[in-house]
Amino acid sequence: MNTEPDLASQQTVRQPVPAPSPEHTEPRSEDPPGDPLAKIMITPRAFWAVLAVAALLLGLLLALLPVKVANADPADPGFVSCGNTIGGVETGPLGAQLDQPGEDVIATYVNTCESAIATRLAYSWPMFFAGALAIVWSGVVRRPTAPVSLG
Repeated sequence: MNTEPDLASQQTVRQPVPAPSPEHTEPRSEDPPGDPLAKIMITPRAFWAVLAVAALLLGLLLALLPVKVANADPADPGFVSCGNTIGGVETGPLGAQLDQPGEDVIATYVNTCESAIATRLAYSWPMFFAGALAIVWSGVVRRPTAPVSLG
């Protein structure tokens, strides 16, 4: 039995080991594998931003494209351009497309065109304003941050 006290000949505190460079590290087997879909998926915030931009552009496109209705004359199938949701129906160009028919025929076409424009209006402007509101909302509302632990 040795009764002499052991004297420390080396440091007893371990020094940190320098970390290898990131390009030379290999994944360890005990590390859980990362989600492979996380690299190609977009965040929910980005998904809603893409939907908002798509709604804005689609609503604007539907509002500006001309509305067309079918020609009522079976001998002359085709369509008549009514205008868009911003300008509405103009009887002058409408009468020129129909080769200057009577007032009752133009009144029928104006009624049909106004109905078609109202239907387009019911979809295009709400979609445009919803997209614009969502874009403004995404710019104003803060992103959620990770909770801070105080312990």
